[in-house]
Amino acid sequence: MVPVKCECELILEFSDESEAAKVLGSVKQDNDEWISARQEANMIICSASSKSIGGLMHTMEDFLSCIALAEKMIRNQ
Repeated sequence: MVPVKCECELILEFSDESEAAKVLGSVKQDNDEWISARQEANMIICSASSKSIGGLMHTMEDFLSCIALAEKMIRNQ
């Protein structure tokens, strides 16, 4: 049996570079082990891989929840 590798890449676009930098700075420390994220202009480019679709979905759901909370906190300052 061949091992399965699931991969996902997300491109998250923000209103400006500053907002993207703040959001990425808020979540980067917690996710380096599970997900790769970098900033390009006003976007955050995220990629993750897993041996199972369930593992990949869990990683992405957790990451997106953290992104949503960081974005909400930054916009409410």
